Amino acid sequence: MPDWKTLVREPMENLGLAPAQEEEIVSELACHLEDCYQELRAQGLCKSEAIERSLEQVADWPSLSRKIQRAKRKEEMMNHRTKTLWLPSLISLTTAMVFLMVSTQIALQPRFIAGRFVNVNTSTTSTNYPLAAYLPWLVLLPCCGAAGAYLSRRAGGQRLVRLVAGLFPWITLFGLIGFLTLIGQIVPFRHQWVRFATGLLLASVPPGIALFLGVVPFLKEPRSRALADS
Repeated sequence: MPDWKTLVREPMENLGLAPAQEEEIVSELACHLEDCYQELRAQGLCKSEAIERSLEQVADWPSLSRKIQRAKRKEEMMNHRTKTLWLPSLISLTTAMVFLMVSTQIALQPRFIAGRFVNVNTSTTSTNYPLAAYLPWLVLLPCCGAAGAYLSRRAGGQRLVRLVAGLFPWITLFGLIGFLTLIGQIVPFRHQWVRFATGLLLASVPPGIALFLGVVPFLKEPRSRALADS
């Protein structure tokens, strides 16, 4: 069996790659050429011809190296974006939804208890119920914003990325309401747009402020990074 790593490493040494990157590329190419060699041998070609035909697949080593480096950079960028933006954003959104569910359940309990044991005014209960679920959620939202921004900063995210990760529940809520309105799923107060806009602002601005309060402490650079930059 030919030593494919040696055959691949010789032309790759003159491309000026970092040692770790060169070793990774050499290993990948060696595996690929070995598979081609085994396939050609299975077709009945002799050893020397199979080696020659396998190496012919790499006619331009510098071009191949550039393509591999570009692919590696794209993969690293995707991994970095996932760690700094998408994963922290999903965690922030998930915790916000869980807190909303918990606050809703807590708000429902007094209503059920009062309905069973006390004769209360139904209109008063239904009026207070949304506020009883909304206020505890607002109190908990800074924790959601802090979680997203903290995880993003820990993964090396920039300030803007941390801000987006922390405010992601608000961005999602505002975007969803706007989309449902545009497709006609939400009819804004019988087309009274002023009242609809006022209600939308009251429902979206406080959560945005609450999330931002949790994000603010994590917009500063970590002390270790600040010392390294200085």
